[in-house]
Amino acid sequence: MDELKVSFAPATTQRASDVIYQQIYEKIASGELKTGDRLPSERELADQFHRSRPSVREALRMLQQNKLIKIAVGVNGGAIVQGISLESAEQPLRELITIGVISPRELAEYRTHNDRTCAYLAAQYHTQEDAALLREIIARYGEAIYDSERLAVIDLEFHKALAKSSHNKLCILMTDVVSTLCARMFWDSVSKMPEKDIIQFNQFAFENHSQITEAVIVGDTEKLVSLMNTAGDIFFKAVTSLKKTAHLSSPFSDLTSL
Repeated sequence: MDELKVSFAPATTQRASDVIYQQIYEKIASGELKTGDRLPSERELADQFHRSRPSVREALRMLQQNKLIKIAVGVNGGAIVQGISLESAEQPLRELITIGVISPRELAEYRTHNDRTCAYLAAQYHTQEDAALLREIIARYGEAIYDSERLAVIDLEFHKALAKSSHNKLCILMTDVVSTLCARMFWDSVSKMPEKDIIQFNQFAFENHSQITEAVIVGDTEKLVSLMNTAGDIFFKAVTSLKKTAHLSSPFSDLTSL
């Protein structure tokens, strides 16, 4: 077997600030440190970590930069935990799409499969409260058929509620990120249809989402497969049709201002 020719940089010991950052990050990610909790002072942290205050300060600066904490000033000042936010997860994905590492087509492909997973899990793990929320959203969905701008917002709300009904933290997070990024692309595509076709499409979307809701509530996973495949195919066709427009050459942030 030929020797693999690859270069590595010399191994070095982690900086103190990186070690401090990682420990605090892990406690935030695990939920041991919750949103609103106040971290000890720089001096106390330095004592606990057996590191210098400048190292602690640098770690706090990185945590603040990644929106995991905020630094408050004044008598009640200090480092306050912000938690793992949607924005902190969404921004790197936005950047990867903007520079072309992830294409809108790939994003659409992933979203269709993510939605199917959310629906399948929701059919197994939803609560009565989840069912009530889904039905309430569907009622508003039906009322917004002639108002596509309002319908777009409700549609996004539906998919997030469906993910929440899965009671799977990764499904919830990925739906928040991916569905939000995809929403503007999809509704931009729909808006280019003739007015009569838009109303017809909105009616179809309402009926499809209504059926998905009822299949989830009764736990009919076999029916869900067919319904989600139909919804996914329509979504994917609409998003990929944008390749014929100037949208895909625009900054991706322009597509996600829903």
